[in-house]
Amino acid sequence: MTPSDIADVPAQDLGDSRSPILPARELVNMENPIDIDSLDLITDIGKGSNGKVLLASDLVSKELLALKIMEKSRCDENTFSTEVKVLSMGADCRFITSLRGSAETPQGYIIAMEYIPGGDLFSHMGESMQFDTVTTRRFATEMVCGIQFLNEHGVIHGDLKPHNILIDGTGHIKICDFGLSAVNVGEDDVLEELVGTMGYIAPEVMDREGYNHLADSFSFGVILYMMIVGKHPFDNSGTMDDYHESLDNIPDFPPWLSIDELDILEGLLCKTPSGRYAITSFIRERPFFHSINWSDVESGRAEAPFYFEDE
Repeated sequence: MTPSDIADVPAQDLGDSRSPILPARELVNMENPIDIDSLDLITDIGKGSNGKVLLASDLVSKELLALKIMEKSRCDENTFSTEVKVLSMGADCRFITSLRGSAETPQGYIIAMEYIPGGDLFSHMGESMQFDTVTTRRFATEMVCGIQFLNEHGVIHGDLKPHNILIDGTGHIKICDFGLSAVNVGEDDVLEELVGTMGYIAPEVMDREGYNHLADSFSFGVILYMMIVGKHPFDNSGTMDDYHESLDNIPDFPPWLSIDELDILEGLLCKTPSGRYAITSFIRERPFFHSINWSDVESGRAEAPFYFEDE
């Protein structure tokens, strides 16, 4: 079956070769376009609420790609076009997953992205979730660069969590999954839709008080807290109501935290958006990042956060 065939098959019936062949309509004109229906499908690598993700190979260039297949019965055109738009920005930021092509069929949508082979941040956290200070800071600096790029280009990610921070083959990060993102968000715009994953959602999003890019700052603060402290700062084991109630509590800041660590965590996890550290402004100037050469980070010259041992 071709990728277009798969996009037209309900998730429970994927793999049924009797499904009709329907042509795909290309939506993205790229400088070096790929032919969606001339890809070699290798294996399943993921599954989500809107469909599934397959590993594929371009038969001409041999480039490995991740194909996101979404059913129209589970995903609307706005979600698809938003993800395509944000992924299109990936060519301008090394910390954002890049688009390689997309297509629409009568029953589904297909998004071809660069394949990121190193797994996600959550899978590398393990049970303790905690990293050493050097590794944590390296992860944090690359996440700041990626989130800042998105926010400054009018994008609110909306679902930042360790599962959506991928690690490439050289140990650097790539932010992914923009299905819940908002685009074309102006400096004074306020959003009200409840989006995100329990455990990472900012208080103003939960309370439907209206939010902006500072919601991403809070989600980043939760991830940073997990890497430094080794647990969630708020309840993440029960229902949305449990999490909502836990947001009223002050996170446990262990006495062993350094002054710099305490400063960055308190600033990012501030319940009031107006008092929260904004990734779009002076976050890089906080003492936690004083040792960082941001030019090296942005250019890829800085040491990678993660190291893959040779097998």
